[in-house]
Amino acid sequence: KLSGSFLEHQVNFFNLSPQEIVALQGVHAMTEPGIYPLEIALERSDGAVLKYAQGVLVNDAGYPLDPILYVEPATIDPQVTRPEDAQWTALALPVTPEKRWSGKFVSPVAPEYSEIWPSLFGNRRSYNDSPYNYFHTGLDFAGQVGFDIFAPADGVVVFAGELTVRGNATMIDHGWGVYTAYMHQSEILVHEGDPVQAGQLIGL
Repeated sequence: KLSGSFLEHQVNFFNLSPQEIVALQGVHAMTEPGIYPLEIALERSDGAVLKYAQGVLVNDAGYPLDPILYVEPATIDPQVTRPEDAQWTALALPVTPEKRWSGKFVSPVAPEYSEIWPSLFGNRRSYNDSPYNYFHTGLDFAGQVGFDIFAPADGVVVFAGELTVRGNATMIDHGWGVYTAYMHQSEILVHEGDPVQAGQLIGL
């Protein structure tokens, strides 16, 4: 039995084959560069526990500054954002032991827009002339109202509804702790609990 921790997160392990084990763990975009301990414990069938620790270097990704954005004050009001962020985080905490996808994820938009990104994940942001102490938590794809949004891989919908900051939003659990989410939609075409397949139309 394997267990581990990194950056205050539990590390989850999954079997690729009888001889291969994989663990997936994200790093928060605002993490200060530096060396952080990865700790792993192996409990053998005889009860003995073996422990291993190694420093892992987190580099500065050099995220750029987006132009200042002017938004509705409610969307940056902590009384609104904190409970919504907590709800959003909680949705993606369960780790489904089943790997629901196979192969590479496909684009969630039509091929002609799949590599047009007005703003990238991690870009530092200023809202309403604030300091640049925000960051972009998603990846923006080019498109207009009514353009199709597709599931990038097989999974199960764990949220489909309207939020104040994220607008019409959908979150999909792909298994192994991997989730994708789609925000600011004009229309949601799936419901919580729906299974979806790669390339399936899920929203506009």
